[in-house]
Amino acid sequence: MSKQAVAALEAFHHRIVDVAKTFSDAEWIAPSACAGWRVRDVISHLADGARFLVDPLPDPPELEPLPSDRERQHDIHVDMRSGWTTAEVLEEFEHFGAERLTRLPGLQEEPLASTEIEVPGLGTYPIHAGANGWAFDHFSHLYLDLTAPRGPIERDLPPVTDDEMDPVIEWMFMGLPQMQGPELEEALHAPVTINLTGPGGGTRTVSRSEESGGLVVTEGDDGEVTVTSAATDFVAWGTGRTPWRSSCEVDGDVRLVGEFLSTLSII
Repeated sequence: MSKQAVAALEAFHHRIVDVAKTFSDAEWIAPSACAGWRVRDVISHLADGARFLVDPLPDPPELEPLPSDRERQHDIHVDMRSGWTTAEVLEEFEHFGAERLTRLPGLQEEPLASTEIEVPGLGTYPIHAGANGWAFDHFSHLYLDLTAPRGPIERDLPPVTDDEMDPVIEWMFMGLPQMQGPELEEALHAPVTINLTGPGGGTRTVSRSEESGGLVVTEGDDGEVTVTSAATDFVAWGTGRTPWRSSCEVDGDVRLVGEFLSTLSII
């Protein structure tokens, strides 16, 4: 189950609250490294996700049909908070994030934990993995979008641990075969081993299923080409935030995997 993910999410939640309480007025409205969002918009997005499990805000009655692009759907809910003060945005995140943490342990117990639900645009997952997805979202936004070197906020953050990164990486490999469909499947020309180092490290191989033709992820180093990267860097290039070539070492014919690595965009 994802009990480890609940603990990781709790650590990231408190880390975000602590650092956000130090933001100046100018930092709150600074452009983040998340395209199109200011720092306050990133916190608004995290707040929206925090209350999703508890008491989601109702959509405005005049809302047009949601865009098919999952990332752009988030813009709708960020815009709903555009007239709020930054204090209100942070209070929402802190309050509902804490409330969510009290509810998540119940989703890690059977029979509920293994019940599968569809996440629109992202695939199908067991309920317990929701904690992984939120941990992934919190790590990505805090360490890659809000704070330096990519983000505008200069703060010293604690280095992440194995226990914090493992659930983040697990979510990415759960989502990899589902989130992009044929676009990513057609870009894979040979099985590729992704060897991650440092906190959250491990070795997995992505290949085509002989039965379905879709992608599968297995433990081990069975690929024709091996790509090595720090796990924390994988979050950056595996989500399309940074070019994979700046963080990866490739052992084998790069022509077999270059299109796959360039196409990969986990959310």
